Amino acid sequence: MLFFSPMWALLFINAISIFGYATFTLHPELFARYPWSPPIYAISYPLFARLQILLCFWLCIRAAHKVLGWRWLVYFLPAFLISFFMEFGGTSYGIPFGKYSYTSLLGWKLGDKVPVLIPVSWFCMALCCYLLANQILGPKPLRASRGSIGRLAHPLGRIIIASLLLVAWDFTLEPAMSQLTPYWIWEESGVFFLGVAVRNLFGWLLTGFLIFLSFEILGLSNYGHRFERSWPAKFYLLSLSLPVGLSIAGSAWSPVVLTTVTLLLLCLFSFTRGTLQLGLLTRGTST
Repeated sequence: MLFFSPMWALLFINAISIFGYATFTLHPELFARYPWSPPIYAISYPLFARLQILLCFWLCIRAAHKVLGWRWLVYFLPAFLISFFMEFGGTSYGIPFGKYSYTSLLGWKLGDKVPVLIPVSWFCMALCCYLLANQILGPKPLRASRGSIGRLAHPLGRIIIASLLLVAWDFTLEPAMSQLTPYWIWEESGVFFLGVAVRNLFGWLLTGFLIFLSFEILGLSNYGHRFERSWPAKFYLLSLSLPVGLSIAGSAWSPVVLTTVTLLLLCLFSFTRGTLQLGLLTRGTST
């Protein structure tokens, strides 16, 4: 039964996607050797990407529903709306990410611009990163500093850590999905790595900040300790495995290094706070 769990299914989809890219995408001569492969390849390219996001969404709402009941919708709706409007601004006007457009591979688009699965994906990673940041930061000190700065320090730290986790994922996601594979296309030349505009990273930080701020205002931190302790880390690493695997297969080493360094620094920070023990995050809460 464990093998057929959603987590294993997500790992399987990611592994198949990486294998398909490393073989047939990078070596198209294989299509002539295996005549049965072209129709399967044509279907799997959009299918596996959509299944991956839908499975991530199922894992998130299942974990959230156990803790929040239907209250998970309270956090889903602002994350969905914030990310949609930011994505719509990027695809329409180049604000805040830079100008780009989505291909048809991710399915139906809202406003003929943004695939509906994209804001869903934003919610999944935002929820995971926020819960993981809550664990990394650990409990709020019993004797909190007086004044408004002291009251804001812990929530702000949680938002910053969550934003860094989100950007660490994006380091490999952007080149993997726009340069190595054609899920979206940049319409302006970038000044960062693999043609991705450097302003895209600031767009991610801004979008993540707004989503995490909505989580703070709506009190999600009060429920963080009720989630299964290992779930955020497992979900994050599983989600990260796809873009990292594609990047390694495509020899896109600079984003992999950036992701690795960022995560190692966050692990070091967690270790200094005592929230990282024997490779497992302790159950941290802000209450």
